[in-house]
Amino acid sequence: MKLLVLCVLAMMVTVAVSRRWAFIPPTRIPRAHEVALKVQIIAGWNRKLANWLARHGSRLSAIQKKTLYFVNRRYMQTHWPSYMIFVKKQIARLGRPGNTNDYSRLGAEIGRRIPMEVNYSFLVRRNLIPRWRQYMANLMAKRVEDIPVQ
Repeated sequence: MKLLVLCVLAMMVTVAVSRRWAFIPPTRIPRAHEVALKVQIIAGWNRKLANWLARHGSRLSAIQKKTLYFVNRRYMQTHWPSYMIFVKKQIARLGRPGNTNDYSRLGAEIGRRIPMEVNYSFLVRRNLIPRWRQYMANLMAKRVEDIPVQ
C-alpha cells in the first residue's frame, strides 16, 4: 500500500512537472551521455540524502535509510522523460552538439535543483517508506550507469 501511494505521488509530480498532458516519446542519446547524466543526478541526490539523514534521520532504521536511497533511483527512473526535455532544450541552446561534459554538467544541475528533501520529509512524516523488497535490492545492486531508463 505504501509503495502504491509512493508511485501515485511520483506520477502526480511527473504530470505537474512536465507541464504536458501528451505522451512524451522516449529520447535516445548516446550511452556515454546517458551515463554522465545518471551518475551526476544520483550523486547530487545521494549527497542531499546524506545531509538530510545526518540532520533528521536519527530515528530511522538502516533498512529505511537504504529504502530512501532506492527512492532516489526510482524517482530518476520515473522522471527521466521530463529530464530529457530539459536536457534537449539546454543542449539546443549551446548551438553545437553536446559532449559528455555538457551532459555531466546538466546532470549535476538536475541533481542540485530538484528539492528531494521535501520527498524524504513527506515519506518519513506520513510513514510511507515502503518495506524492503527483492526488486529494490535488485535495483540497488546495479551500478548507477546500468539503471534502466526510458
